[in-house]
Amino acid sequence: MAASDKYQYLPKSSEILKVSEQPNERLKTYKKHLKRGIENIIDQFQKGTSINQLLKARSTFIDHILSISWKQFAIDNDTALIPVGGYGRQELQPFSDIDILILVNDQSCTKNLEAWIAFLWDIGLEVGHSVRNLKDCKTLAVDDITIATSLMESRYLCGDKNLFKQLTALLQDDEFWPAKAFFQAKVTEHRHRHNKFEDTSYNLEPNIKSNPGGLRDIQVIQWISLRQFKSTSLHDLINHQIFTRREYRNLISHQQFLRKIRFALHALAGKREDRLSFEHQKTVAQWLGYEDDEKKLAVEYLMQRYYRSVMAIRNLTELFIQIFEQEYLTESIADNIIPLDEDFFIQNKRIGTHDPELFKKKPETLIKIFTYISLDPEIKQIQAKTLRQIRSSQQIINKKYRESALNIKAWLEFLSTKQLTSRGFALMKRTNVLGALIPTFARIEGQMQFDLFHAYTVDEHTLFLLRHIIRYNKPDCQLEFPICSKIMQTLVDPTPLYLAAIFHDIGKGRGGDHSELGAVDALEYCQSLGLEERISQLVSWLVKNHLIMSLIAQRKDISDPDVIEAFAKRVPSILHLELLYVLTVSDIRATNPTLWNSWKESLLKELFLATKYYLSQSTPRTNQEEMLQDTRQQVLEQFAKSGESIEPVRELLHELGDEYLLRYHPEQIIWQLEQLLPQQQHLTDQPYVAIKNHRSQAGTEVFIAIEDQPDLFAAIAALLSQNHLNIQAATLFTSPKGLCLDTFIVLDEQGQPLSYQQRITEIQTKLIQELDNIQSISLDVSRAQPSRYKHFNVPTKISFNQDKVNNLTVLELSALDRPALLAKIGQAFRDCHVKIHSAKIVTLGEKVEDTFLISKNNNQPITDPKELAALEQSILKLLDH
Repeated sequence: MAASDKYQYLPKSSEILKVSEQPNERLKTYKKHLKRGIENIIDQFQKGTSINQLLKARSTFIDHILSISWKQFAIDNDTALIPVGGYGRQELQPFSDIDILILVNDQSCTKNLEAWIAFLWDIGLEVGHSVRNLKDCKTLAVDDITIATSLMESRYLCGDKNLFKQLTALLQDDEFWPAKAFFQAKVTEHRHRHNKFEDTSYNLEPNIKSNPGGLRDIQVIQWISLRQFKSTSLHDLINHQIFTRREYRNLISHQQFLRKIRFALHALAGKREDRLSFEHQKTVAQWLGYEDDEKKLAVEYLMQRYYRSVMAIRNLTELFIQIFEQEYLTESIADNIIPLDEDFFIQNKRIGTHDPELFKKKPETLIKIFTYISLDPEIKQIQAKTLRQIRSSQQIINKKYRESALNIKAWLEFLSTKQLTSRGFALMKRTNVLGALIPTFARIEGQMQFDLFHAYTVDEHTLFLLRHIIRYNKPDCQLEFPICSKIMQTLVDPTPLYLAAIFHDIGKGRGGDHSELGAVDALEYCQSLGLEERISQLVSWLVKNHLIMSLIAQRKDISDPDVIEAFAKRVPSILHLELLYVLTVSDIRATNPTLWNSWKESLLKELFLATKYYLSQSTPRTNQEEMLQDTRQQVLEQFAKSGESIEPVRELLHELGDEYLLRYHPEQIIWQLEQLLPQQQHLTDQPYVAIKNHRSQAGTEVFIAIEDQPDLFAAIAALLSQNHLNIQAATLFTSPKGLCLDTFIVLDEQGQPLSYQQRITEIQTKLIQELDNIQSISLDVSRAQPSRYKHFNVPTKISFNQDKVNNLTVLELSALDRPALLAKIGQAFRDCHVKIHSAKIVTLGEKVEDTFLISKNNNQPITDPKELAALEQSILKLLDH
């Protein structure tokens, strides 16, 4: 049983045909034969041999091993060996499971089967086997669509051929899973699988087989076609007028690309591996011939091609399902047609048109259809024939089309609509109409960034952002996002916001500052639409500044009036601020599901409200002295309400000094003094810890009063991390007498404030006990660094600036996130005799971008270049360990 000439690279079957009957020798020979076969097939892959041929070669190779060993183990002649599933289709990846059915009858003897199966496992094959008779096959398949599907792809290999013929007759019986029932079951299974992946094709580490748009989607088409048309060839779908030749060629091209990726994954992992993880992405890109350039990494080119492929496969699968349902299951479609106008109607929650030439006769309707979709949440899809018309009409959206006054009017009507569902934008993007209307948007389709911060491709992220913005139009969002909801409901024309959302990341993948590039593109595009200059400038400003609000909220002290004033001077009007706030909130929420938390929400809200108040005032803010008096008065008045003497409060405020009043919000000062006054006599003996929710209710505030001493910041940071708390911000104050009053804002591992009193009490007790002896605290943090982080190269960057207003030094750190990061930075501050005043902690996927306000121990800024260089080297050295 020699391999055909087409498979000359496969080891010859003669190597195992006359193998020794000694068990050890037989095992050794087969193992060697199997190993050489896999190595040769992988070698052929790297030489560029057709992926389809390699999958069949692997199947043929396994056929030889199984059929020869079947005879050598003298399996009973009344038994049939039948490959099923992917092996039955003759599509075997290097380490795919070998799924087989051993079909028996009443006379079959199975005494040698167990030994044979064990032998197959021993030589390195992962065999999925079942031993059944015909009755079992029928009973199980009727109850289980997966078993039925596997049997439908069966083929004969060796043994009793008559048994296989009986199985074939059973499977071809019209009563065995009728086509309609089979279709409905497979589509339900298909939808459930998509839901399992949150209905997105854009996962960071996608499953090549099972993700929406993956190889499993194509198999759904194959299975339904096999049941309906008794054909295993996708090409036959052209004859059945389900796919055009172009659609068929696209499907096959994308299928081969995914098969190549999956083959490379198996080869690299040395086992069955269907997940394109960070561990393998760079090497797969290299194997498939992608290279880095000045604009993008090779891995980003690979993933862009991948995302475009899965979207095309997903679109074609949905098209197949719709056409099949409408053409072959017509009784399932409701007869009632609801006309929308002379061009469009709704039927069975799908929008369609009767005129096959509509989009050529009335080009503006190619946009108008999406306006109807965006206004009616009940419209779930576009009818298959109409969908195909849209795709075949895309070529009419050219420069002339985009400059047509009628088409511009239709496009602006869509953009100015208070949309009730984001499905209009989603389907416009999925049908490539959005990319045709905005050619620069087409460039970012499938564009990914190789990091853990951006969970989706740029285009998918943009759709999520639009989905969030549109959701603010709905009443059910008022409680969850009241400010965004109010802004959207009072907004007369959402066009600037929608366009800013579309263009905000459009400059990515081109090198340079994407905000600057996008702002230029947005301005030019708005002007091409004939929008008023003030609207065009508004859109461009939003795109250019779409990151600034988030950066200030997370990295600056927004309780500082100078920070508010500086930001407000960059905002031309309250409208600019409102739209920027909605865009910023939506952008963060759409970037990564893990990024948004209550603390970020509270920071943005506080920045928005403070800036809006500043912009609405006609007089300048009070000076620092007036602010001090105002804060002191608020605090004293609050304590006077209790009826007790305020002298102890006044004395304590005098002892702490003016810097304390400037450092904290009046509400925080009142709470801290309430804690400190009864404890004043004991603070030199032991630390004091109080924990409560922050005034915004968005984070938990941990207040620690303790005598100043070395390693204090490092120790507190380590203790909080050891208690599985994530530090979001820190304000550190040391009184003239050496009393540290430090406040840390923390969230739990789910990004939420602490909510259980028992947990709060436990943490409070632990902190008091541990802080009583700082030197005994271990700075090691046992929280493991996620394994995926090791695949990212995040260089540590440190920069210094001078904060002239507060007379302090600003240290900005960008580095790979890791356990005990803050504790190590605290050690560096101690070693270099640096005092820390506040910290802002920002985690962006695998990267942190932290900001520290520091000084010398005498509260003077650090300006000596040698001292700054020594501090930088100390931090770098500690982070390297």
